[in-house]
Amino acid sequence: METNLLVHKYTLQVASDIDAMATVVEWFNQFNNNQITYQTWLEGQTGLLEGFTNVVRHAHIHLSSETPVDLEVQISPEYFQIRIWDQGDIFDLEAALESFHQETSQSEFDPLEHEYQWGCIFFLKLRNDYGWTISYMRELENKNCLLLKKQLAGS
Repeated sequence: METNLLVHKYTLQVASDIDAMATVVEWFNQFNNNQITYQTWLEGQTGLLEGFTNVVRHAHIHLSSETPVDLEVQISPEYFQIRIWDQGDIFDLEAALESFHQETSQSEFDPLEHEYQWGCIFFLKLRNDYGWTISYMRELENKNCLLLKKQLAGS
């Protein structure tokens, strides 16, 4: 049974500006510690940076750079999870991942010809090769949430 006393929650809000990436990276560095493995931290950082970049370059492209992006990390003995909230239009990430998975499965697929879709490649790798759960859904009237979650060893 999981108890909330064992869940550590950390939050950060930054502007929807690619220059805020330095702040995001600095904030995320605190999780490179003995609570999770370096490998899991690195995978999480990859997902976080790709997710944040997607918000700035896609979800918030028609919004002010002052539009907030909310970030959250939760760590428990059972899981490590990252949430990124945006205020863009809803996007069917699952359909995009499934479609792209079929493309990447073909032997002639060349990722260098799909630079615009590298984020899907990262998310597919995290999900299919490293055991991350990845979802993107409308949570509130004007907010979407990208959830990246990994079960930790021994849970």
